[in-house]
Amino acid sequence: MLFLTARQHQEVLRRLLGLARDRVGEIPIHSAGLGYSSLMNCFLLHNLSAAETLLRILASFGDAWFPVTVGYAIARTMFEADVAAHYISQMPAERARHYIEFGAVLKKHEMDACLEHGQSKDPQWREAMELVWRHHWAPQQADVLSRFDAVAPRFSRVNKSGKTIVFQNWSGKTVRQMAAEVDHLEAYDTFYAELSSFTHVDVRLADRFLHNRPDGPLWSQRAEEGDVGNVFRYAASFLTCYLELFGRQFKTWSEGEVQKCWQVGANQTEPRA
Repeated sequence: MLFLTARQHQEVLRRLLGLARDRVGEIPIHSAGLGYSSLMNCFLLHNLSAAETLLRILASFGDAWFPVTVGYAIARTMFEADVAAHYISQMPAERARHYIEFGAVLKKHEMDACLEHGQSKDPQWREAMELVWRHHWAPQQADVLSRFDAVAPRFSRVNKSGKTIVFQNWSGKTVRQMAAEVDHLEAYDTFYAELSSFTHVDVRLADRFLHNRPDGPLWSQRAEEGDVGNVFRYAASFLTCYLELFGRQFKTWSEGEVQKCWQVGANQTEPRA
């Protein structure tokens, strides 16, 4: 087990970012097709951008005032991208197509919400939705419905009552279910659970910043060192996992090159955490 300081995890993230960023322009098309290649590159660019953003925020605010709520939210998206990529890679052509085609379902949901709330009892909402409908959705309604009808059978199931239920996400599975199928369940139940607290603003977020004192409660946005370290530990771990997958899929870098980025400080011969 390798234990690194917050600064060492930040250095690992910089090295991982540098490794991938230097070769972004050399990535070939995967044999599974352009759809899969495009998706994996989108996930790559997202994760690299997320890592770059975390490091830029650190440079702006420093360790003491690093906005960990923002940091955790960014790291959470890196985990979700990694899980989705691993899940898609199991059946790359088919699942990449499903992922992309689900956009038609999302657009239909968005259009339906506008139509529904155009009947709102709140006059301001009703006026706003009617305006959006008239200028945005009405001109493309036929196209949205046509695209939805073309893919809907792949994103729906019939329940016990005989009612057709449309999926709320592209895979028809939760993030936890996908994580279990790609051997990421431990990371989901430990890392992702904490990250989600900051995204959903549950009581654990308040516990970080609300301090009970004899003279009354004190709210402080000052980051704790452990939280800053966790942001970069999670980000480095998630980016490592994704880069290893990407390297295997596209032959861009070896697992050894990725692992070498963890050789910082006095523990250079030990495996990463």
